[in-house]
Amino acid sequence: MNDRLFCQIIDFFPYPIAIFTPQYNITLVNRAFETEIRRYALDPGNEAIRILLYKITDMQLATGVTRVFAGDTFFLEDLKNPFAMFSGITKQSATQPDRFHKAVIFPLSADNKRITHGVIVFMP
Repeated sequence: MNDRLFCQIIDFFPYPIAIFTPQYNITLVNRAFETEIRRYALDPGNEAIRILLYKITDMQLATGVTRVFAGDTFFLEDLKNPFAMFSGITKQSATQPDRFHKAVIFPLSADNKRITHGVIVFMP
């Protein structure tokens, strides 16, 4: 599969996807993620997005985001305000049942040994 097709699959996937480094910098997001961030951002400019660990109030989400770099995969449910952990988000509105309250967090490795990125996919 060529890189362009792969990028299109990610970009047009209907659920928000964010790929992040061990320093919690977001390196790639898809269109669905950008749409969600715009819903909640104080100033949705072109500022770099980061995961801010101190803003995570859900223990399962905190565990998933940090332990993914140990090679673990997490299937999370009943998340409350998961987008609040990203920089630029002041306060997410009340949880909406039809919004994203599930997530899968899994590792990516460059050479099948060293994990270089974590991926989080949010689902309704």
